[in-house]
Amino acid sequence: MKNQANDNKSPSANKSLIVITVKLLAISMITALLLSCVNALTLEKIADNAKREKAAAIEEIFPDADSNIQLDVTLDGTSALYKVYSGDSVIGYVAEATPLGFGGEMTLMVGVNKDGTVSGVKLVSHSETPGLGDRTKDPTYLKQYVGMGNDTINVSEIDVITGSTISSKAILEGVNNALSAYGIVFSEMSEGGAE
Repeated sequence: MKNQANDNKSPSANKSLIVITVKLLAISMITALLLSCVNALTLEKIADNAKREKAAAIEEIFPDADSNIQLDVTLDGTSALYKVYSGDSVIGYVAEATPLGFGGEMTLMVGVNKDGTVSGVKLVSHSETPGLGDRTKDPTYLKQYVGMGNDTINVSEIDVITGSTISSKAILEGVNNALSAYGIVFSEMSEGGAE
């Protein structure tokens, strides 16, 4: 008798499990659909905000600039290159560098003067650990790069933040990528007279 009672409950237990599974699947599908809709609605706004942040970084690095153009060139370690103008004169170049930090990809805007020295560095986005790796965004820390350049900067030439060595080295890598881009692209443009 006892086994027969358990056999009778088994189909209802299976039915209950199927109902729960279908409900969870429906909830998951609705949530995924809503998230994709929100992503589609905010994608353009996020891109506009990122564009504004980069433009503000260029203005901060080159305060005398009144315009810039994005060049149709990318190199390893950079995702965009800009020529910066004051009036009709080129006053410098900016590379958007994307090194890997401890928390993932970082986005730096690195300004390079026409003489090949760093004019400024601005950390635009990162996923570094709060209180440690995110200390690399401190303007005082980033100012140490100003005036350096014309060649690769070695880690011995900078002050690495204690406790965030990987993040500090990522900033250094980004600055070196910008200097490399200057050496490869920008100096060739200047030599060719294409200012």
